Amino acid sequence: MNNSTKQEDIIRWHKEMNNLVSIVTETKLRSRVRPWIVDKFNGVRVFTSGLNFGHLGMGVAVIINVSLAHHVCKVSEVPGQLLSIKLLFEGKLSVSILGLYAGASLVVQFSQAGEINSLIAKAVNESSFIILGGNFNEDSSHKSASFKRCFDLGLVNSLVGSPAAKIST
Repeated sequence: MNNSTKQEDIIRWHKEMNNLVSIVTETKLRSRVRPWIVDKFNGVRVFTSGLNFGHLGMGVAVIINVSLAHHVCKVSEVPGQLLSIKLLFEGKLSVSILGLYAGASLVVQFSQAGEINSLIAKAVNESSFIILGGNFNEDSSHKSASFKRCFDLGLVNSLVGSPAAKIST
C-alpha cells in the first residue's frame, strides 16, 4: 500500500464491495494517526499506523466510509501493529475498530505484546461492539500473545465460525 496505484486499487475495492470498514495489513506506510484523517480519497477516510524505521511489511490501515468519520472520537495505536478507532453514536453506543498486524518478526511482537493487550482490553471494556480484523500470522503450532489475548477475551471465539461474521484473509 506504499504506492499510489496500490492505494487506489484498495480504495476502489473497498467502494466496489460496499464496505463500511476495511482493514489492511502489511502497509509499509508511516503512521498518519495524528491528523487522523487523510483526505486524498473521496468518500473514505484512511487511518494508518506504521513504524518509521526498518521493519519491512509492518503496518496497518483502517479505511472507513466518510459517513462514519464524524463519529470518530478517539484513535490509538501501537505503531505498526495495532490501530484502534473508537466511534461514538447516539445513545452512548460505541464501536471500536481494531486493526491488528501480528508480524512474523517475533522480536517486535513480544516487545509490544503488553501494550497491544492493554489497548485491546481497554477497547473491549469501553465499547458496546468490537470490529476486529487483521493478520494474526498464526499457524496451529504457534499462537502469538496478541492472538491469545483476543481469544481469552472471547473476540476470536465470537467471530470464527459465526454465520454473521464474514472473515477473509
